[in-house]
Amino acid sequence: MSDWLHGVRVPPINITRLRELAGLIRRESHLRPEEPFPVLYFLEHSLPQVMPGFDFIILDHLPNGDEACAYPDGCRENPEGPFIKLTTAVYNGAWANKGRDRLTVLHECSHVILHRKVAVHHRGPRGAELKPYENSEWQANQLAAELLMPLESIAARAALGDFCRRMGVSREAAQLRAKKLVERGDVTSIDWV
Repeated sequence: MSDWLHGVRVPPINITRLRELAGLIRRESHLRPEEPFPVLYFLEHSLPQVMPGFDFIILDHLPNGDEACAYPDGCRENPEGPFIKLTTAVYNGAWANKGRDRLTVLHECSHVILHRKVAVHHRGPRGAELKPYENSEWQANQLAAELLMPLESIAARAALGDFCRRMGVSREAAQLRAKKLVERGDVTSIDWV
């Protein structure tokens, strides 16, 4: 889900606010920072409880080769509420604890959480023309990363492989997350950056 270049302008949200939101969601889910986020439970049970009309579907294929997509305000298949479409491969990968697929599912959940009732101007600036904090794709990626890899979980200084297995994330996602946290000064250094 590094496709932030295709994002659309949405109301700005900074990392601090996204981190607070992720912390709230994790606390409401009774998770300690070092515990993996229950991605499919969140999709199948938590979101339907807190978002009336929420639903999702698993399909063999999606148009344009997409693996997943979200409709925060509903769509033809589900006009009453938010809707997520996932490919069978992504859903099964998330069940198999594949980090990339878990991130994909949570990225789409993040769109539903962050971008409901947001006026999107499809002819306005897109992708690289936007500041990251006003880019829909960047916001969804950031919230998913905060949920999957809280700052406190990385500060624990585990070996990269151990961290990835424990948190259910890919090596690439963990390394990128750690690199960004070091660049921002959120952590001093991490051996596996």
